[in-house]
Amino acid sequence: MPDGSKSKHLPPDDDMTNMAYMTEVYSSYKSALFSLAYRMLGSVTDAEDIVQEAFLNLNQVSLHSIHHVKSYLWKVTTNLSIDFLRSARKRREVYVGSWLPEPIINGKGADPADRVIANEELSIAFLHLLENLNPVERAVFLLREVYSYSYNEIAQLIGKSPDNSRKIQSRAKQKVGDLSPKEGGDRSKKEETVRDFMEAVQSNNTEKLLSILLDDFTIYSDGGGKVKANLRPIFGIKRAVAALKGVNSRIPSNLIVMEADVNGQPGMIMKADDQIFYVLAFQFDDDKLSALYNIVNPDKLKHLKKS
Repeated sequence: MPDGSKSKHLPPDDDMTNMAYMTEVYSSYKSALFSLAYRMLGSVTDAEDIVQEAFLNLNQVSLHSIHHVKSYLWKVTTNLSIDFLRSARKRREVYVGSWLPEPIINGKGADPADRVIANEELSIAFLHLLENLNPVERAVFLLREVYSYSYNEIAQLIGKSPDNSRKIQSRAKQKVGDLSPKEGGDRSKKEETVRDFMEAVQSNNTEKLLSILLDDFTIYSDGGGKVKANLRPIFGIKRAVAALKGVNSRIPSNLIVMEADVNGQPGMIMKADDQIFYVLAFQFDDDKLSALYNIVNPDKLKHLKKS
């Protein structure tokens, strides 16, 4: 399988204890498994739980019966994530307001695995797009588009035939369109655009906002019913600009607005006493913005620990 399916790790022998072996396996594969689980779930805390469960599963089988440890862990993580999403679908259907992924801020978070996500530039916009897919479609789409697995390999991971896997991938691509998992473009231009956006919001500069936003600009807000936030997306540049006007006057005076790396893309955070209360992520289209993702649900920010 891609990225080296043959494990360099061999089951323990007389010269290596089982504990030392498992420690090495954990250290080698934890970040990659977290990256997969986070892509599947859009949740840092749940992804960490899935990875822990995958390693517990490995502990409960005969290591000598596993030909490739990495492939085994990848399969377990994929299927645990599919099962989790199936159980979570009903909860998300009754979720208060828009459901957005838990953000990862470069340099902050519960685990060094956050740097894996940041380096791979997995945007909030892309994760939000994946919510259009059912659990199996999401797994197949990610395995094919992001990890470059063949359909034969995908079939082995999810228990489907290669032909069925190919059909699932085709259906998934129709749902999400032909967007690439990674957002290209000049980083400095994106940072400048985000800076201009915040300056325009803070100064109530309508003309500047209109020059930055696309006509179909959309605002998504996730308060989860825990804090005040728009329950429905705000579609269209006119409605969005109207909503953004005066926002600055409603921001508590003790909050500091700062530029930040949000899932590998330029974004903004608002914090007080070194605690993050707002995370703003964006979807970019060349030098303009096509969407704003406002994550304020405290449950989705609690993994962002103090520096």
